[in-house]
Amino acid sequence: MLKAARRDNKMLAGLNDGLTPRNMEDGYAVQDAFMRIWDEPIAGWKVGATAQKVQELYGVSEPFCGPFYAPGTFASPALPRGKDFGHFCIESEFAFRFGVTLAAREGTYDREEILDAVAAVLPAFELISPRFDTLLQDRVALAAADCGLNGGFVLGEDYTNWRGLDLAAHGVTLSVDGDVKGEGTGANALGHPFRVLDWLVNELSRRGIGLNAGEVVSTGTCTGIVYLEQGQKAVADYGALGAIEVTFA
Repeated sequence: MLKAARRDNKMLAGLNDGLTPRNMEDGYAVQDAFMRIWDEPIAGWKVGATAQKVQELYGVSEPFCGPFYAPGTFASPALPRGKDFGHFCIESEFAFRFGVTLAAREGTYDREEILDAVAAVLPAFELISPRFDTLLQDRVALAAADCGLNGGFVLGEDYTNWRGLDLAAHGVTLSVDGDVKGEGTGANALGHPFRVLDWLVNELSRRGIGLNAGEVVSTGTCTGIVYLEQGQKAVADYGALGAIEVTFA
């Protein structure tokens, strides 16, 4: 059902009786099964519910994650087709491109191992667009099953001198048609984006999934969840990292 909804760009009210995941373990089992039957290449991974307010919305105390795919990944400035999305909803996020593969293993990865594998930091918009007619705030396991609600990503330029940045204090301003809609810092993502990387790498490893060189990990919203109208231009200014733009055409 999830494959058909994604393929046909149709939004569902829910799944048939008995199919809605009851817990996060079930949700990830469905996500794993979906990845086996969806044949597009994975571009990276999103991590959601890293901001306190988003955790409160979903009633969770830790993040959730899901893959995003290459055909839905755009370079900024981006003009994704509105007809390809059921929701025009965005989040401004710090993302990391990995230059080294971190294979799944029994032991956990420590912070330095993870950071040594990072090639660049880059600004990103997550395009939140689940295959459902809501953002599933009342059904978080189903949100996990549906690739963490992801519809696509907009990525800025790689910034390779990232070790000199204080990402927890690094500010981001999100504007829509010139009006400021949100401001925040990297600290909104679990206190520091590095903590999100720690969680994601080890959560994937626990599930038997490696993180491949070239893939991007996006670490959750710094400026809140913002809805757009078709044709509005959103700009997120990341200071030294540059600005990114998206308009649903």
